[in-house]
Amino acid sequence: MKKVWSMFANLFGLNKNSKYVKNYLNEANMRSGIYMSFVIFALELWLLIRQTDKYIIPTLSSPDNTYSIFRVIFVNTSNFWLMLSFGLAMFFYCIFYADKKHSKTTLILTLVFAGISLIFVALMPFEFIYTSSFRTVPLIFLIIFYSSVFLFDVVVILASIYKYRGGNNPVITSVIIISLFALTCLVFGVKVSYSDFASMKKINGELVNNPDYKQIICFLMMTLYVGCLLIWRPYISVGILGVVFLGFYILLDRTVSNRAFPEGDQVNYITFFISLTMVCISIYDQRVSEAKKDEKLEALATKDVLTNLWSYPYFVTLVNEKLKDPVVKLNEWIFLFFDITSFKIINDQKGFLEGNRILQEVGKLLTEYFDDGFVSRQADDHFFVFTKNIDIENKLSFIKEKVKQLDLDVKPGINVGGYILRDLNEDSRESAEKARYACGEIKNKIGYYSVYDAEMHDNYRLIQYVVSHIDEAIENGYIRPYYQPVVWSKGRKLCGAEALARWIDPKYGFLSPGKFVPALENSQLIYKLDIAILKMVCQQIKDTLNGEGFSLPVSINFSRIDFKVVDIVSIIDETVTTIGIPKDLLHVEITESALNNDEDSLKDAIHRLHELGYAVWLDDFGSGYSSFNVLKDFEFDVLKLDMAFLSGFENNQKSKFLIQSVIAMADQIGMLTLSEGVETKEEASFLEEIHCGRLQGFLYGKPLKYDELKQKIQSGELVISKELITHRK
Repeated sequence: MKKVWSMFANLFGLNKNSKYVKNYLNEANMRSGIYMSFVIFALELWLLIRQTDKYIIPTLSSPDNTYSIFRVIFVNTSNFWLMLSFGLAMFFYCIFYADKKHSKTTLILTLVFAGISLIFVALMPFEFIYTSSFRTVPLIFLIIFYSSVFLFDVVVILASIYKYRGGNNPVITSVIIISLFALTCLVFGVKVSYSDFASMKKINGELVNNPDYKQIICFLMMTLYVGCLLIWRPYISVGILGVVFLGFYILLDRTVSNRAFPEGDQVNYITFFISLTMVCISIYDQRVSEAKKDEKLEALATKDVLTNLWSYPYFVTLVNEKLKDPVVKLNEWIFLFFDITSFKIINDQKGFLEGNRILQEVGKLLTEYFDDGFVSRQADDHFFVFTKNIDIENKLSFIKEKVKQLDLDVKPGINVGGYILRDLNEDSRESAEKARYACGEIKNKIGYYSVYDAEMHDNYRLIQYVVSHIDEAIENGYIRPYYQPVVWSKGRKLCGAEALARWIDPKYGFLSPGKFVPALENSQLIYKLDIAILKMVCQQIKDTLNGEGFSLPVSINFSRIDFKVVDIVSIIDETVTTIGIPKDLLHVEITESALNNDEDSLKDAIHRLHELGYAVWLDDFGSGYSSFNVLKDFEFDVLKLDMAFLSGFENNQKSKFLIQSVIAMADQIGMLTLSEGVETKEEASFLEEIHCGRLQGFLYGKPLKYDELKQKIQSGELVISKELITHRK
């Protein structure tokens, strides 16, 4: 029974449709209304021309004419003028409805033709004075016809003005207008066809039924339009058409002149009704299927699958559209960026299903508290909100407490960045990024909420400058490698150097690596910088080999982004091979933090580098949450201790024990060691004593230009270990 009922419900449209499907069908009806109204206009215009040529001109030209011009025109054309203005009112309203710009010209045309149609409705009494319509057409039809036109015109006028002034719910009024339009068309078809069927004609001096009865086609045409072009639920279509067909059949079969409805026409009439019913059902089913497919596609394009919030690209589109609305004022709206803290711990400890639940609950909270704007999940545990700048801090306080309650073990929190709208012409994506930037600055402040301010704006502009000018800086030589000396702990002789990128900009001067490196990493453009430094270093090594007959091994730090965005291993080897330097003069450094992401691909990259003949160093060991699994799972040649190990060296005995333990462990697993940040002789002596192999820091030199490094070597201030001198052939 359930299957039978389901089939029946689907067939006759008894199932509940989503809001999207309802709007889709309504939009389709409005498009159909354009075609229907235009056809009505064209037909009425043709009939006006025909009536004028066939009846009005001959009557007015006749010497026996005793009627006024108004009466002659009204009797022969009033209904055609009425339907013509009615059709044009519908035509322009449908266009106005679809016009998102709210064209004033279309509004005026809609109001003008709806007003003309009302004038002809007001002339209804003349139909009783001048014609015998009430004798050939039941009075109820005339009343329904003129009433439906009157209501249609009034609703069209009010709905057009409402929409022009920014009304938010035109769907309801459009449904009413479509219904009145359909009712008027059906009643008009009945009126014309019935009047023609019941009319009398003089034959041989006697009044008899008109044998030239042809206007049944008007009724059939109108029912065809209403049933097929306008999309109703099938049970509504069947109901409307059934009542109209049955009522019209009874009227035709019982005319005042007792004219019989031909039996053959009866069969055709019923057959037409059945066929039209099937067509209505078929069209509805097809349109609903199309609507559901479009709904799924739109959901994929506009909604986040997990939280059902707006997707970020569509969020940007919605906000850009909103900014065109005159109600949006500067300083009254704000962009918010949300980052859930401790979310990774939840995923790691409790699994992704629990993490997904947290994301869904946070999405519901944001939708609840910011229901006056738009909410989007951008990616991972990041959300964007565009809302009115009212009581924001109190709302965030409530949200923060409720988010904490979502997991009583981990107690997640939120960090929020805000950007108050300052420029209506600014793209929403850029405004949202400023809110994200403000959130990123929370680590430098106290609290969980940070609003974008003037200082952040200067930093943000600098970041944008870096990202947009990286190519120009490389091409014009604003970016160059500086070399910091590395010495053996025994003997303190030069054994190499680390190449560090420096950017001297014509506009900003000396740019701190702490500014431009993170900016390039976040925009995934750091590979451009690293490749440029690689090429310059290799060329300078080559020039030194050719000129001075010796060179130093140089280490270059490559970002984790390099291994993700480009095939950096192939680029390194191709550069070294093309320029023509020994592979043992280039050391590849990989930061420890890079190993937390995509371990398998990095293991493969390190293996390839070793096979190609390059030494691979682990940089900044101890700078973050160091794990000995890194030393166990990855094959490195040299371990570089972060300068943080030497922080407070003189007053912290634990620091000495930790450094000694790490170096001893590295020695046991076959790794060489290097310590960064060496600034005092005491530190250097201690590191030598515990057998740390290499030393790097300001004690032996700050980062130098290439020519300055060569000059210090040539002057004897820096002495190269003899083991590393390579003579030219």
